[in-house]
Amino acid sequence: MFYHYSLNGNNLIYDSYSGLVNVYYGITQDPITQDFIFIMPYYNSDLTHYITKDFYNISWYDKIRTLHDIIKGLNKIHDVNIIHRDLHSGNILLNGHRAKICDLGTCKSTTELTDNEEEIYGIIPYVAPEVLQGKKYTKASDIYSFGMIMWELMVGRRPFWDRNHNTELIIEICDGLRPPIITNAPKGYIDLMKECWHSDPKKRPTAVEILKKTEEVLVNEQEYKTEIIESSDIGPVTRNNPDAIFKSRYLSGMIKSAASTRSLKSQSITSKLDQFDNYRRNFNVKRKFNDNQLDNSFDNDKNIKKIKIIKDESIDYITKELEFDIVTNSNQSNDDEYITIEIDFDI
Repeated sequence: MFYHYSLNGNNLIYDSYSGLVNVYYGITQDPITQDFIFIMPYYNSDLTHYITKDFYNISWYDKIRTLHDIIKGLNKIHDVNIIHRDLHSGNILLNGHRAKICDLGTCKSTTELTDNEEEIYGIIPYVAPEVLQGKKYTKASDIYSFGMIMWELMVGRRPFWDRNHNTELIIEICDGLRPPIITNAPKGYIDLMKECWHSDPKKRPTAVEILKKTEEVLVNEQEYKTEIIESSDIGPVTRNNPDAIFKSRYLSGMIKSAASTRSLKSQSITSKLDQFDNYRRNFNVKRKFNDNQLDNSFDNDKNIKKIKIIKDESIDYITKELEFDIVTNSNQSNDDEYITIEIDFDI
């Protein structure tokens, strides 16, 4: 697998030897298993194992420089309208602290019109929510994956390492679930990460914008070093949940199942909201009717009490506007009925 892409807008040729994407020398086949094998340079590690082995020894400067290498390579891929579609820490190779993107087998051109759901392939926590909803891969989908790599470098664990990677997780991610932010980071780092995993792909930054921001964070980190805080909430875990599958696989079946479940839940919620709305309307009508009855009853009662107060015309009384607060004790007989009157007047 060899890649030679002509860059738009200039006469340069970008290929794997530029140092941003892994070099493939050729291909061979295992004589026993018949599996095909790519021939490529030797690398010390991939990013997953590098983080697991040396997390507390990796300075924030080195972490950001690694991210800078990754986004620089991704920017070159996006420059020629190619989408990686399976970007995760296992597909980042390292030699020292320098990173290269590999496994371009699922790459597609942005000009390809296919929407074949059978081609949805990857590791659930790194797959963008719009793709998990059956929508087409875009460059912004790769940016979401990059945001998850940022979280992994910050925390030292793979995203959703403690969760079952099933339809329930897919549904929660589509509904906005993201890994928790539980540690410190250089200025601007967390905000950039959140932008990368925004639910709306149109609101995620481009690779060019991220490249510029990581350069700013890198310069700032040189001057003001960020302390690495040891905590039980961060750092490598000795054992992942066995149902947390960090191996790329076809996800179309689970995505369809998740879509069906979300649709049923949405219908159920809509039905309950309709029921509540009907109840509220009926309640308001009933309350309005009862309030009218109460107002009429109160007015009649008030008039009766007023008559009782002034029925003896031989007694002098003041003709002023009076404010009445009439309380009838319903527990008493008619003969024992009494009236409380608050009179506010100026003689």
